[in-house]
Amino acid sequence: MNPLCARCGKTVYPTEKVSCLDKNWHKGCFHCEVCKMTLNMKNYKGYDKKPYCNAHYPKTSFTIVADTPENLRLRQQSELQSQVRLV
Repeated sequence: MNPLCARCGKTVYPTEKVSCLDKNWHKGCFHCEVCKMTLNMKNYKGYDKKPYCNAHYPKTSFTIVADTPENLRLRQQSELQSQVRLV
């Protein structure tokens, strides 16, 4: 039995199948989540089991480190060593 497409839910036949991100897709259904640009195995980027183009690939952001006593001490020491005060 042929698998179902992860995007449209219809049957994917071998001639139009793209197997990627642990799912099966029609070639036309394998597109960027944001801009809908058709992707292939060479230009896609996967994030959270979803395909993205290079421009819309989610960027990971870093969290701010809490002001623990150790971090405050290290920041003060760095300021003293560099003679620069952070505002």
